[in-house]
Amino acid sequence: GSSPSVGSAAAAFRDGGLSTANALVEAVEGALGSTALGRGDGAESPVVLSDEICLVPGKPVVRVEAAPGNARRIFTGIDVVALGCDVEEMVWATLTDYQNLAKVVPNLVSNTVLSAEAHVGARLQQVGAARLGGVATFTAQTTLDVREYRHGLPPNMEADHLDGQAEQASAREIGAALPLRDGVFPRPYSISSLPHRDITMKAVGGDFRHYQGVWRMQSLPGCAPPGHTAMRLTYSVELSPRAWVPIALIEGNVARTLGENLEAIRDFVVEQGECCQVEDEGREESDEAR
Repeated sequence: GSSPSVGSAAAAFRDGGLSTANALVEAVEGALGSTALGRGDGAESPVVLSDEICLVPGKPVVRVEAAPGNARRIFTGIDVVALGCDVEEMVWATLTDYQNLAKVVPNLVSNTVLSAEAHVGARLQQVGAARLGGVATFTAQTTLDVREYRHGLPPNMEADHLDGQAEQASAREIGAALPLRDGVFPRPYSISSLPHRDITMKAVGGDFRHYQGVWRMQSLPGCAPPGHTAMRLTYSVELSPRAWVPIALIEGNVARTLGENLEAIRDFVVEQGECCQVEDEGREESDEAR
């Protein structure tokens, strides 16, 4: 028979709750292709994610597109569902806790806060690592300017968006011809009619000739089972290493590493949400005892 659609899988998830998540991973694989779940170059993954689609909690969606020169654009996204607390607020708090990023993001070998300003952003010096096969590791040092946009990026700082109906081939052709422009960030992977927040990261020094990306966070009230909150976390980045490193050598491993980072952030936040629920229940029992 034909593979179930992402929409039908999402509907079943909402109706059945978190216990159905693992059973639905195969259904989403059938609809999007195995590469969409982080096990390839994302050739069959969606061009963009709309807030009308609920991703089953599991592997992140990963998409890699060519860019002019020795460069790539990589798009990743994951849905995070947590019990009790406001999960979007928790993800935002995690990503803006600059001192402790290396405790959450697994590919960070080191993370030093050079300067920070509350509600504005920070300058970070990071060393990141990505595995190259079983024996080698690609490491890169980067100094990043990080900026917070609680109400989303201004339109002039986003590359032209593609709508959710764009075809795979045309999207790749557009991306391959779209020049890299400092301060104009790759289109966020998530198109949203809902309120959203963005955090940008732009290299101002280090081992990349060009590196800039944007985290996007948006609540997904229609994707949350009762008693839970749901949100989508996406990261879109364009990167070009120095001339002596061919991008084709590292793109798959960088994409895989970005997907692993999203999973780690999700796992951390879900665990914090469970702790929050326990604390809330403890307060309720204490109030009843009085």
